[in-house]
Amino acid sequence: MEQQLSEEDLKNIARQLGCPEGEHGVKTGEMMHANNIGMTTSAIEALNLQNNEAVLEIGHGNGGHIAQLLSKAENLNYFGADISATIIAEAEKINQNFITKGKVHFQLTDGITLPFEDGLFDKIFTVNTIYFWTNPSEYLNEIKRTLKPNGTLAICFADKNFMKNLPFTPYGFTLYDVETITELLEKTGFAIKNTLKKIEQVQSKSGEQVERVYYVLVASAE
Repeated sequence: MEQQLSEEDLKNIARQLGCPEGEHGVKTGEMMHANNIGMTTSAIEALNLQNNEAVLEIGHGNGGHIAQLLSKAENLNYFGADISATIIAEAEKINQNFITKGKVHFQLTDGITLPFEDGLFDKIFTVNTIYFWTNPSEYLNEIKRTLKPNGTLAICFADKNFMKNLPFTPYGFTLYDVETITELLEKTGFAIKNTLKKIEQVQSKSGEQVERVYYVLVASAE
């Protein structure tokens, strides 16, 4: 029989997913990479990366996908921003070769502001982080500030109807449907360029295969 998790267990899982810390955080990073690689790949594809572009990922996890991203075009300059020092240390280990070559840079951030100059990035993307944004409108304004004119933003997230069935999401997660995030983007001056709906099979904690519905919203800074 599967062991029932206590409320405290569920809160700890939610806390680690929001900001992985310590040894458990390292394992959480590995788990997130494995569980989210389909979503991450979809977001990267949606960016349509071109040679010589600067790209920022908000909430990069352990960075196991960065080599894949860098292979999409020539002379890409990747920046990763994360609120977890544990996860940045893991990403630096995995991507040390790219860091040495000056292709990859990581930055510890506060999840509220972005410590980058105006108009630095051609493309910005984020996967499964919007649930943890304390003020989505302000953060989107920060993202817009750091994008070049007509730069592209891709936000990838699992649908509210899927997320609400996970036992840990009542603890610190804000769940969204595609209409709400579309409205948030438009109110902060983004123009929606594409809305991609995806369905994938993922394994639940009890070992069952379940359908995860997720979206990639692609928008440009007007």
